[in-house]
Amino acid sequence: MNKKDDENSINEIVVKYLKKNKNFFIKYPNLIKGLKFPSKNKGSDKVIDLDAYRFKKISQENIDLQNQITDILLAGKSHITAQKRVLKSTLRILKSKTLSKLVNTIVNDLRDILDCDIVNCFTSNSTLNLENLNQIDSKILQSYFKNKTPTNLNQNPKGILIFFPNKRNIIKSYLLLKVLLGENYLVVAMGSKSENKFTPSMKVDLVEFLIQIIEIKLENLKLA
Repeated sequence: MNKKDDENSINEIVVKYLKKNKNFFIKYPNLIKGLKFPSKNKGSDKVIDLDAYRFKKISQENIDLQNQITDILLAGKSHITAQKRVLKSTLRILKSKTLSKLVNTIVNDLRDILDCDIVNCFTSNSTLNLENLNQIDSKILQSYFKNKTPTNLNQNPKGILIFFPNKRNIIKSYLLLKVLLGENYLVVAMGSKSENKFTPSMKVDLVEFLIQIIEIKLENLKLA
């Protein structure tokens, strides 16, 4: 066997060994420093410039990291804005002297403060007859608040017909809040023209805080 054939045979043995032992360079990382990699061959995609690959990978990781930081900052800013709006809503609700004024505050003010297009109020208490307060059957109401949850973000299309009959053609997403009203309930329906305004994945911690404030106010009005 001549020298060239012998060298080819050794190369084949090394190649076969490396294919069978894919973790070889993980066990011996120092060997990589001594290896030489060819430049990228324009005529083939199989040969890769390792330095170029590393640079491209690091650059993409930096871009991804910058995007993540931007998303975090935007989310934080949005959360602070939401906190300010809920605080403003809370103050207006607590200043309401009667149930009628409370309902009017919810319908007229929360629309602007919480940045939605329409707010409707409903009650399962058939004895209440107030402006901006609509009647709703208790069975229908309960079907939208299963498992005793105070909010509904499921985006059931039928909910638009029930809770936004005056704006059914423009509402694309909505949020329902269930507030205790004695042995009955007060439902606040908030609708938006945007499909992304209210989604099932939306966090509701601030909204649930607002529900508690309304319930406290109702208790002070001796209606809860």
